[in-house]
Amino acid sequence: MTPFFEDLLESIGLRKRKDARVGLRPHRDLTLAVNVDAAHRRVLDAFVTALGANVDVDDRTAHTLEAGFGTVNSERIRVTLERVSADHTRVRIEAHYRAGVARPSRSPAVDALADAIEAGVGD
Repeated sequence: MTPFFEDLLESIGLRKRKDARVGLRPHRDLTLAVNVDAAHRRVLDAFVTALGANVDVDDRTAHTLEAGFGTVNSERIRVTLERVSADHTRVRIEAHYRAGVARPSRSPAVDALADAIEAGVGD
């Protein structure tokens, strides 16, 4: 369907307008005053301690971790680490959902993991 007809159907109320947040995922960004290896250990421990997760992806080379939650992994949490300096690491925590699942504006799992990482779980 062309954008013209999509807009027409939306304007006469036969089709719902897309949410302005389409494409955005619940996420949190942190900066830790530790090196990337210590941050990796802290995140891995926080996944297990705070969320009770089984980590499916633990790529130390790419500094990426990922774990699934909910019914049949309806929510996945991905953490990427970026070396800012020798003793500072940027941490990005994102929630990913299966296709067709409504995306909430916040994720309790993202918030719990971020809080545990900031609190120094694993140190």
